[in-house]
Amino acid sequence: MEKNIKWFENTVFYEVYVPSFCDGNGDGLGDLPGVTSRIAYLEKMGVGAIWLTPFYASPLVDNGYDVSDYLSVDERYGTMADFDRLLGAAHEAGIRVIVDMVLNHTSTQHEWFQKSCENQEKYRDYYIWKKEIPNNWESFFDGGAWEYEERRGMYYYHAFAKEQACLNWSNPEILRECMEILRFWLEKGVDGFRLDVINFLKTDKEAFLKNNPEKDGTQVHVYDKNQKGAREKIAALSALVHSYPDTFLLGEVGDDDLQTIQSYVGENLLDAAFHFNLGSMEKWDEAYLVKQVLCMEKAGIHPTLFFSSHDMKRHFSRLCGENVEMAELLALFLLTAKGVPFLYQGEELPLADVRLENSSDLKDAQGRYAYEKLLSAGVGEEEAFSYAKERARDYARALIDWRHWEESTVENSQENSLTCLYGKLLKLRREYEALRRGKYGEITLSGRRLYFERSCGQERIAVTMDFSLQGWDISPKSRETAKPEKEKDILLAVRNESGHIIGLVEHLT
Repeated sequence: MEKNIKWFENTVFYEVYVPSFCDGNGDGLGDLPGVTSRIAYLEKMGVGAIWLTPFYASPLVDNGYDVSDYLSVDERYGTMADFDRLLGAAHEAGIRVIVDMVLNHTSTQHEWFQKSCENQEKYRDYYIWKKEIPNNWESFFDGGAWEYEERRGMYYYHAFAKEQACLNWSNPEILRECMEILRFWLEKGVDGFRLDVINFLKTDKEAFLKNNPEKDGTQVHVYDKNQKGAREKIAALSALVHSYPDTFLLGEVGDDDLQTIQSYVGENLLDAAFHFNLGSMEKWDEAYLVKQVLCMEKAGIHPTLFFSSHDMKRHFSRLCGENVEMAELLALFLLTAKGVPFLYQGEELPLADVRLENSSDLKDAQGRYAYEKLLSAGVGEEEAFSYAKERARDYARALIDWRHWEESTVENSQENSLTCLYGKLLKLRREYEALRRGKYGEITLSGRRLYFERSCGQERIAVTMDFSLQGWDISPKSRETAKPEKEKDILLAVRNESGHIIGLVEHLT
């Protein structure tokens, strides 16, 4: 018997990075009213759900991933009433809303941390404190992961910036507190959560007695993530979230290993996790893409599909070399392959990476930490900046100037624009069940030409992409995309500048 299909398996998500999506009040920073003003655009585009990055009160050391109050909206992004209006507008447009939730760490400005520094009894063990540094663990943002706190006279652990103190998940009070936070937003009416770095929860006291190994002069993060007991905590969060109807729990599992990622997904755990094994490729390689697709298909995984996010360089620059034809083929793959697509704001326009010219362009905490680390080690400014550029996550975070792109929005876009193609693909996905929930049939890679079929019941769809961008002719004398005995209906064709087909979606009957 076929399993019941959940709403998120039929949905295309759109990530809204709140600080840079849309500036609603002209202060140069994205905000919640700005998001609300673009709901009609997202509806016309055909998006089914949005993922909002953190908008909670925060010092913004790490662009909101350092939360100082989980139950309030940062005044720079608006008010709680603004959030309520956004949620209402999205739901009225048929768009679900999931919100980012950062439960691995808090800002050091959070009330819990301040009271823990003061050694108040209730909060004493809310964080990880040691009299002496117990291991060699390094921050994922460069440098040591232990910071001395004068008031407490002890060191606290931070996996990321020193302003982001990690919660002590071996203390049962942390689970109770976090469940209350989730309940607050569920009662507001959100449709689910994206749990930030959820496999980093510190749940095993014994792990702190072990040093991480080194390889080629770089620390390998072994004992500071995927700790014993983490899945039990996630299961408790999952039980709460799923006690509300039609909710979705998505996880950022910081790992490229498919088996590790999937170990957090399943009944009583996460509904889905980001598959970085596919989405985070550094350069385009269709053979690698097919290998990962086949690997996930063999494992019975319903994958997440993405090539860009706020933590990555934009795929228009990283994978496409800012070639629009290549971007069209990646859009074709994202919206016709098996899985749940996650589009990143602006990829449909398309937007390219921000250019980092000097150290003043480093706004992201990870880039700044890398820069300061090398400077403090006596490295020259030029070399330090070169290193920091590779670590920085500023590339995809520039504020979108929607006035500049107004003619490229779905309702105004030219027939042959990338934005128009996204709209057409989203429409096809809604119209054909095989593109939303279909099984794979044939999957082949011949040279640089990828071909796959998807079917649901009697409905069969064929998709062809020529990553050489040379294309082919589909006149009656030359049909190269499938076996000649098959009768076809062309649903969508993507052409290169020479007029040759480089991408094709066909209905097989």
